[in-house]
Amino acid sequence: MRSTTQASPSRRRPGPARAVAGALALALAGFTAPVLSAAPAHAAGPAGPLAYVADAGRGAVTVVDAATRQQVRQIGVGADPARVAAAPDGGRVYVTDRGGAPVSVIGTDTGTVLGTVATGGATQAAAVAPDGAHLYVGDWNGTGRVSVIDTATRAVTATVPIGATAEDAAVSPDGKELYLTQSRGVTVVDTRSNTVTATVALPGSPRRVAFAPDGRHAYVTAYDTGVVAVLDTATRTVGREIQLYAGTVGVAVAPDGAHAYASSELGPTVAAFDTATGQVGPIVETPDSPGALALTPDGTRLWVANPQNGYLTVVDVATASVVDRVHAGDRPVDVVVAAPAPPAPPARADLAVGLTAVPAPALLGGRIDYTLTVANRSTAATAAATVSAAVTPVTVTATALGAGCTAAPGAVTCAFPAIAPGATATRTFSLPLGLLGTAYQVTATRTASTPADPDPSNDSASRSCAALTALIVNCS
Repeated sequence: MRSTTQASPSRRRPGPARAVAGALALALAGFTAPVLSAAPAHAAGPAGPLAYVADAGRGAVTVVDAATRQQVRQIGVGADPARVAAAPDGGRVYVTDRGGAPVSVIGTDTGTVLGTVATGGATQAAAVAPDGAHLYVGDWNGTGRVSVIDTATRAVTATVPIGATAEDAAVSPDGKELYLTQSRGVTVVDTRSNTVTATVALPGSPRRVAFAPDGRHAYVTAYDTGVVAVLDTATRTVGREIQLYAGTVGVAVAPDGAHAYASSELGPTVAAFDTATGQVGPIVETPDSPGALALTPDGTRLWVANPQNGYLTVVDVATASVVDRVHAGDRPVDVVVAAPAPPAPPARADLAVGLTAVPAPALLGGRIDYTLTVANRSTAATAAATVSAAVTPVTVTATALGAGCTAAPGAVTCAFPAIAPGATATRTFSLPLGLLGTAYQVTATRTASTPADPDPSNDSASRSCAALTALIVNCS
């Protein structure tokens, strides 16, 4: 049975006397303030999370340092950027465009556009799978389809007909379902088969959707009715409607799932509510039609896009107060706050040294031919490597040296150029046979490599040979 929790006795827009600059927090009875916990820290790298803001007025993405709230840069992305979606590891940000430009792929480490993905028209809704492998993009005013993009190849691998434009998109935490808001409800897509499996009718012009961290509920804002519909994802039914002010648009769920937040353009307000009880709590007034919402990864700050005035409002969720207003271009229509990707681990080599010995006996001029191999077992190319071979007897000097090898009495040194992952490089040399009964020992050892090879277990190889007669030479 559907229940409704109201923010106030009516959904009227607050009167002019209440629409003051700054913030007014109204702590309502029965609401428990969020208990905040810090997210795990990333490895050393960029200073902290960055806010990526789709600026439809300038055709750009404005990047803001979430800690200092200072603008870092603006990145040109197209004609009319609509949505920004961040990869789970923070390494990429994807930008759709209602003006028809291709989807832009921003590298967060460089702050530049790494490439684009054409989907055949204008786009809006965007969501990234939890494993980061796929991006889902809905067309805008087109035939009503979702493009499935492989993020590694930046290629469209499938399209899913959905019948109408999608306003917003979100992927379930387990990655199995994609929820799309449309004018009359929510469309559910199975991401394994890329087929529509359900539709949930919702009145009131659905706008944005966000999942609870456990995936059991999805929260959908309805603009006309001013509610947040709470969908049970198992039954795909509306279990509760949380009544706010008309013009409800943005929605965000706290990292611990205990609270969620929704914006109302006609409030203009941002309200918090308890996800367990539906009780509406602190309401923060913001200027000029608040829209999209984004929480910092630790859940302590809520960033609110205000398209009408070109600013972002930053709210401290613990005190329900505005702590800053940040200029973010001309018309900020969407925002995501992404933790920086952990720095890539330092490149390491894993070179395996091999050595073979093949006797070439003769009555005169006999020799032993050696083949030195270096196999790159790492996933990164090596720029260079050096292998040194100690020869016994120490008076013997190698001959027939292959390219990159030098010799001295009792020693051979071979240099190897770049070796691709999985590839093997070889060098050759020979030892002339001397007196009968002489024992020959060669031990080859990697002595240098770029990058460094921290595993010494496969860095050496040895071969022993003995000349019993001029025509009988045994090697092992």
